Amino acid sequence: MYPSKRKLSGAYVKRAATVAAVILFLIFLGFFAAFWNIQIVHNEYFRRLAVQNITRSIDLTAPRGLIVDCKQKILSENKINFTLYLVRENVIDMKKTLRVASFFSARKVDAIRNIIARYKKYPHFYRISIKKNLARDTVIFIESRQEEFPEFVIGIEPTRTYPLGHCAANVLGYISEISESELNSKKNRDYRLGDFVGRSGIEKQYESYLRGIKGNQVVIKDNLEKIQKVESEIKPVIGATVVLTLDLELQKFIESLFVDQFGAVGVVDLQTGGILAMVSKPDYDPELFTQEMEREQWLALSNDPQNPLQNKFLQGIYSPGSVFKIIMALAGLQEKVITPATTVHCSGSQDFYGREFHCWNLGGHGTVDIFSALQNSCNIFFYNLGKRLDIDTIASYARMMGLGNASGIDMPAENTGLVPSSDWKMRTMKQRWFPGETISVAIGHGSLSVTPVQLLKMIATVALRGRMPRLHLLQRIEKDGKNVMEFTPEFTSVPIAAEYFQIVVDGLFRVVNHEGTGRTAAIAGLDICGKTGTSQIIAKDNPRYKILTKEKRFMPNSWFVSFAPKDNPRLAMVVLVENGGDAGVIAAPLAAKIYNKYFENERLF
Repeated sequence: MYPSKRKLSGAYVKRAATVAAVILFLIFLGFFAAFWNIQIVHNEYFRRLAVQNITRSIDLTAPRGLIVDCKQKILSENKINFTLYLVRENVIDMKKTLRVASFFSARKVDAIRNIIARYKKYPHFYRISIKKNLARDTVIFIESRQEEFPEFVIGIEPTRTYPLGHCAANVLGYISEISESELNSKKNRDYRLGDFVGRSGIEKQYESYLRGIKGNQVVIKDNLEKIQKVESEIKPVIGATVVLTLDLELQKFIESLFVDQFGAVGVVDLQTGGILAMVSKPDYDPELFTQEMEREQWLALSNDPQNPLQNKFLQGIYSPGSVFKIIMALAGLQEKVITPATTVHCSGSQDFYGREFHCWNLGGHGTVDIFSALQNSCNIFFYNLGKRLDIDTIASYARMMGLGNASGIDMPAENTGLVPSSDWKMRTMKQRWFPGETISVAIGHGSLSVTPVQLLKMIATVALRGRMPRLHLLQRIEKDGKNVMEFTPEFTSVPIAAEYFQIVVDGLFRVVNHEGTGRTAAIAGLDICGKTGTSQIIAKDNPRYKILTKEKRFMPNSWFVSFAPKDNPRLAMVVLVENGGDAGVIAAPLAAKIYNKYFENERLF
């Protein structure tokens, strides 16, 4: 007999119930095992993950240290800045986010995309700076609509500002955002993308002191990215204050004299070697670089033919012209090729090695000695001296007096110029040096080139009768009311007899005070000593010389190097006016105005 259908149905239900119970038990067992694993075995691990989901570590930007002048007047400081940040983990629709970011920042979508792409290796909760110096009304708009724009965060941080605008721009330098390639170098391991770093001038030279130390906040946020609690905080530490030797009042005065001129001026305190003024024109506004400069602005600055980003005092390369006659005189005296009694007759021109060389005074100066040769800047005297001194001897004295080498001033990217020699020509041109070339070098032309800072160091050494100062801009560095570093004046001795320096000083005194080429620099009672130099851009034997030099860009450069007073000198100066023309007409009077300004409150007259 076969079992009934009712019995079969009951057995099937019983088996199904048993299987279901086993399955439920296994599921429960799996849940229990997972719970045990999470809550007991790996409790600490998952607790940390949970905390990470609600906590964020935020870097706090450190304010850069102040830069002040010798009288504590502020040259560079910080201001509060609102920055728009993007947090990628909160982005729902990237296309929409890009459009909104473009609207808030007034930048193109592609520019925003490029910014974000730079942070691809950073975690998605990292804040990406989209726009600095955000307008206050934009800040209010975003802050009042956080639920609508959860991917955007407003940060309040310090940003660099230069309250004096263009003033001393090439001294202070500028800062800009660090690049990815720089971040990959070992020396920049303490920086992160978005950080700013000194690029030139004092900002670069003393970056390690100015940058400060970042802070950090660990905050707890809710699901809308609103900060609920600050769990821990390390406050940022402001950078050290850099005190310069610069005298802001004198700096501003000199810059006012160069409103319509380009060139460079340097003034040094001879007691310390401290630079009181350093002017380079044209210049720029360094604050442009802290405001996320657009590409067009950068191209306009970097491609400007007048090179405003170049510090001409340190980096400009020029022919020294007749200023070089100072070194020729010292070399001739020390080598005993000439004495104070040596004379040369100047008729206005003279033949050397089969070529006629001219004095600037075509009528000639008559019979001249070293004193009158310096006073009237007689080319013929120094041509003859050049014939008696070979190029390598001249080169050795030029280097001895600071030419052809970096001056050692505490500023980056200084040029060295060029002091030619027979070895230099053979190495670079594979040609021997010809004696006729020495004749041109003897009056500061030929392949000889210098920077204004080198000539300042040279004339300072003459003023101090052979004591060469180390030029510097740093007076001291202060941190928490204490001096971290202080500059100690340094002087080295040049191996030229003091009596020969005195002979040259007497000649330079006559340049200004005995109706010499620098007579327009004379100030009664101050005993200024100096030397003019009018350096041709175009050779005088050029058939179009007279026509071309009517154009400003082809006019000679005007030099005047000087110091005052003659005895116990306190100040030395170099003035360069690019394409200024006659140095006695242009550069020397400017120097007189600067001396007058510096000594105006002293009873020297």
